[in-house]
Amino acid sequence: MKILYIPSGYGQIYQSFDLSILQSINQLNHQVRSIPFSEEETLKNVVHSFQPDIALTLTGFNMPYTMIEWIKKQGVKLVVWMTEDPYYIDRSLKLIHDYDYVFTIDTAALKVYKEAGHKEVYYLPLGTDPDIYHPTALQKQYQSDICLVGSPYPDRMKIIQYLLEKTNYSIQVVGRQWEKKLIKAKRSSRLSIHSHWIPPSIAKHYFNSAAINLNTHRPFHLKQNKNIRAIINQSINNRTFDIASSGAFQLIEYKPDLHLHFTEGEEMVSFKSSEDLLKKVKYYMSHLEERKKISERARKKVLSNDTFIHRINKMMNIIN
Repeated sequence: MKILYIPSGYGQIYQSFDLSILQSINQLNHQVRSIPFSEEETLKNVVHSFQPDIALTLTGFNMPYTMIEWIKKQGVKLVVWMTEDPYYIDRSLKLIHDYDYVFTIDTAALKVYKEAGHKEVYYLPLGTDPDIYHPTALQKQYQSDICLVGSPYPDRMKIIQYLLEKTNYSIQVVGRQWEKKLIKAKRSSRLSIHSHWIPPSIAKHYFNSAAINLNTHRPFHLKQNKNIRAIINQSINNRTFDIASSGAFQLIEYKPDLHLHFTEGEEMVSFKSSEDLLKKVKYYMSHLEERKKISERARKKVLSNDTFIHRINKMMNIIN
């Protein structure tokens, strides 16, 4: 298949997604060209010369409607992968009908899109890239008992404060604005704050150098969201697959769709409350071999089912 890949226009983690997707398309022996939507004339020239079967983009939020119309007039099928669902579903509902195929990372959003009348919408979570996320040796500068990589959402800050109060473990948080958000907690000598965005190549070292990685999800009711319907996310985030691919142990906030990818207690351990988390943190901190076995099984599962190659292959099979 000939695929025109149009980057979302976002930076940081999206640049990593772009690279992993392009590499996966190549490894699956499809032909691919990638042109930013901002380079309109170049993009049009590529469409004329390359004659793609489909044009694929992520989120679709930045794609000009004039470009969408033009591409469709060339007989090219438009495909969008909604990778921020359901947090910006107010925006995505306005544009799904511009695309021939819609893929979403969340089953709650999938239901909404089907109810909105789209005939070609499918659940497809983001994958992981084993070339980036793989086991590494423990490194002292990244080491911690408990680590949380991600944005300082209110529920995450409460969890960190709770664990600082209830345990004596060293805790590390990594991500933009943690320093600003955790003014009180930063007085603890057991808390390390790295208040900046880190690329995936560094994130894997934090994952592998922590005894336990905390993995919680973005709240559906966060005020920055565009989710007036209050659609509650049902699916697990891509960090789940990244941590697992790294061969690291994680405690993940429970989501109903967790069972679609992992067996609870065998390949993944979830928690449903702060008290449940505390109980499991204490247990697994003192059971190293169990952590290792669960992490090994999770990595094996991900490598067999949840890489970007698996996702792109499934997408292309559906379109075909």
